[in-house]
Amino acid sequence: MSLERDLAVLGALLREHRDVIEGRVLEPEPPPWCTARGWSAFLLGLDPDLLARCEAEGATLLAGQPGAPDDLRALASTVRESTAIPEPPAAPAPELRRASARKGRQVAALVRLARERLSGCARVVDVGAGRGHLTRALAEGLGVAAVGIERDPERVAAASALSQGEGAAFEARELGGELRFAPGDLAVGLHACGALGDRLVEAAARDGVDVLLVNCCLQHVGDGGRAPLSVQGEGLGLHFGRRVLGLTNLVSGRRLVDGDPGRVMREREARHALRLLLRGRGLELEPGAEMQGLNRRHARQGLQRLAARACERRGLAPPTGDELERCAARAGGEFGAIRRLSLPRALLGRALELAVVLDRARRLEEAGHSVSVEAVFRRDDSPRNLGIVARAQFRSWVAR
Repeated sequence: MSLERDLAVLGALLREHRDVIEGRVLEPEPPPWCTARGWSAFLLGLDPDLLARCEAEGATLLAGQPGAPDDLRALASTVRESTAIPEPPAAPAPELRRASARKGRQVAALVRLARERLSGCARVVDVGAGRGHLTRALAEGLGVAAVGIERDPERVAAASALSQGEGAAFEARELGGELRFAPGDLAVGLHACGALGDRLVEAAARDGVDVLLVNCCLQHVGDGGRAPLSVQGEGLGLHFGRRVLGLTNLVSGRRLVDGDPGRVMREREARHALRLLLRGRGLELEPGAEMQGLNRRHARQGLQRLAARACERRGLAPPTGDELERCAARAGGEFGAIRRLSLPRALLGRALELAVVLDRARRLEEAGHSVSVEAVFRRDDSPRNLGIVARAQFRSWVAR
């Protein structure tokens, strides 16, 4: 894999379709980018079974649809080819205390990579360590000291209680500031969200330490969005806002980040109905603002409870039965069109995610690291499976 070449391909693809990734579909009418490309009629006429398959398996399926516009088929084909990264074979999950089998397989995959490719470090520094499952496993697997940094004191206490006598220590620290690594450290982040992953990469490039990083939730950045880390990324114009980065949660594959595709679409239809209800009350809302103070768990409870909670939080009168019925009926009619028109944006989600990962990798490569980008575990274990394995070129320490 040539990181420079692959990032150039994705950068050009995203630049050509910048209007698509920035043009979130909130209404049943085709957005300007869709009309301009002549995609509207095909997308709005998409068979329900094919729509469901695209949402469940990935919109790259459009590459093989004879009736699709040529440029849409070409886009789907390019995304499929440029984001095709082989997954490792299925592996058994070690038993971890207070952790799922999926978490166990993720931890085992990272320990295997560290032992095979990043052995000889003096210390492991696990950034965003949670309850410390990976920190402990790396300490044992590599035979070195390990420290887990976590901002939540309760998680630090739980990690420390689970780690007695296992060679790992934990500290509570706010993760919003600058990170510092010592010579010989291995900087680790398993699902280090958004800006935290960027800070880890910048600190590792500056301090010349090895890196093992799996990204997650790229939209968790400041109001200014995300600026590229690498010189190449800057040249390609890979600056993205938070709402655009949220598109990476719509991965092209069998599993959405937030659960079963059918359930996710029902939740989104409920959110659209809530948006209609609040708009009918005279509120003008930014995209996503209908869920202010709420979360996916509330959306899963159905429109009635979701709307009641949303109105309560805004100091509005509770929704009436007629109001809920009208909004639900309208949302049911409109949301099918929104789903269809959203497919090209969903198609570009994995390309955007990989471009961010490659930008991070190129920052390390430009600093002299030897770097690879790969699927570190299977997407059945987590849709966020793209990882960076980087070894510093120069080491000014002696392994203990």
